[in-house]
Amino acid sequence: MAIQSVMIIEDDEIAAEILQKYIHHYSSDIHIEWSWNGYEALVRIQEVRPQIIFLDYMMPKFDGLEFLKSIKELNTIRDTKIAIISAYVDKYNEDKFISLGADFVLPKPIKFDQIAGILDKV
Repeated sequence: MAIQSVMIIEDDEIAAEILQKYIHHYSSDIHIEWSWNGYEALVRIQEVRPQIIFLDYMMPKFDGLEFLKSIKELNTIRDTKIAIISAYVDKYNEDKFISLGADFVLPKPIKFDQIAGILDKV
């Protein structure tokens, strides 16, 4: 099944634009929603119902970890895959992200082939 909807949760506009360009390079048919922080995304996610979320780890107000903890309670999107993006990827953090529900962990800076690989798996 082709991916139709993606949500980017990223407070850095440049990083979000790069990610959006990578996704549209993969397929221009994918609808992309963008939220500035985890709280905003949590409010919007049930109406958007993305197939995959690209989630920044470090954000103000409501970071990626808080989002992962909160999203577990939303049964309507339990099939949504989550790729967390962080400049702080080490074995400890990767294990923590996965234990909280992330399906994929991407180190910054991200590359097109990493995004394409994840989109191929969804």
